[in-house]
Amino acid sequence: MGEDLFEQIVLELAEIHDMETARELLDKTAVLDNMKQENRNRYLRLQNICSKHYFDPLEVYPVGSSKETQRQKIAQAIKREVFTVPPCRLMSLLSQSLKWQQYLGLLPKGAKYDLFRGDRPIERDRVERIPKKNKAVIRMVGKKTHADCAAFSPDGQFLVSGSVDGFIEVWDFDTGKLRRDLKYQADGELMMHDSSITCVSFSRDSELLASGSRDGKIKIWQLFTGDK
Repeated sequence: MGEDLFEQIVLELAEIHDMETARELLDKTAVLDNMKQENRNRYLRLQNICSKHYFDPLEVYPVGSSKETQRQKIAQAIKREVFTVPPCRLMSLLSQSLKWQQYLGLLPKGAKYDLFRGDRPIERDRVERIPKKNKAVIRMVGKKTHADCAAFSPDGQFLVSGSVDGFIEVWDFDTGKLRRDLKYQADGELMMHDSSITCVSFSRDSELLASGSRDGKIKIWQLFTGDK
């Protein structure tokens, strides 16, 4: 059960592109060190996944499996081992979680944390401030094309645009350039419709993208692979 749990943690860190933490777990945890000695092929597979610039769920999870089914399998295994847990353990786990986020630099010391949102609380300025410069400018290729719609992913990692010529593109909003860490975009195989895109919307976990076009079609995409 321990190896399954740590393996899933490494895979989900790779999925959100936190390769540094994933490699730390691979190199410095006793459970994964034991996997390296006892099940070397399984360990090398994790190393290979963490070395890639993209994450493809179809490559990572076996046929008929998924992230959710693996989570449920691990949860059931843990459930069989845990019968009662003192209430104080919850506070201890929350405290350790906050310390880990502070260690990673995600949560400054002394900062507040919203347990229901799983993030720092949204701080609103007392006085509205007018933006004075653009963070980045995205320029579409071609004189006759333009974006008809755009959306940020709920996890704040992606900006997707739908254009009048039917293409759906994923952007690096810090640089204003197309994201090349997505293999299908690096290969020039963009998500697309036969007519202009009128709307795009993400699933809550930011893994799926729905797009609608002027001809009345709706398509659902796997964002990390570009597959329908």
